[in-house]
Amino acid sequence: MSEPLTMDPAYKLSLGERVAGMLRDEILSGRLAPGARLNLEDYKTSWDISITPLRDAAKKLEADGLVTISPRRGVFVARIDRNALFEIFEIRQALEPLITEKATPHIPEQEIEAALKEHRAIERIVYPARRLERLRKIDDLVHDLVLNHCPNLRLARLVTGLRDSIIWCRNTVQHSVPDAFDPSLAEHIAICEALLTRDAARAAQAMADHLAATRARTEAALAARD
Repeated sequence: MSEPLTMDPAYKLSLGERVAGMLRDEILSGRLAPGARLNLEDYKTSWDISITPLRDAAKKLEADGLVTISPRRGVFVARIDRNALFEIFEIRQALEPLITEKATPHIPEQEIEAALKEHRAIERIVYPARRLERLRKIDDLVHDLVLNHCPNLRLARLVTGLRDSIIWCRNTVQHSVPDAFDPSLAEHIAICEALLTRDAARAAQAMADHLAATRARTEAALAARD
């Protein structure tokens, strides 16, 4: 559990908003698994706050679809179902290749080279546990690279608005497909290489191929689990 919550009087967010953000981080980081119970009394004690902002935060997270509130039972981390998971994939497959195409001419070369260098370094890691740890840390690197340099801000905002859902989707993939990151490494490298050539169509196709492959791996894993 986290340290007691301290407040900066000049901080612009309300206590309830801050608490909602902290609980959201607990969920999206994977520290609270789908279906886990949020014991608000424990957080009340740990963060040294009253129960009211915690209840307000739970209601906000319920509206965002991250928790479910069950009368007389408590607050639980929502489970992302298969339909929701693949709806998110469909949106990403529709938008991220276009974002990649639009961003390709605008990404500074040094940023692409730095991203490619990060991925190439992981290729040389021999120990599986260390390799997996590094892959998890940079899983968003290429996706953020194109998103941050997309000149169509409305398009970029559509994906940015899905950030929580995308992270949640990724965590679900991690639990369902433990080795999903290894094939993603080669796919991310292919995107970086296409970006370096400034071939927008090739970069968009590489992103589309990566998302389609990730979805296929997830579908296969979920089918095997069921």
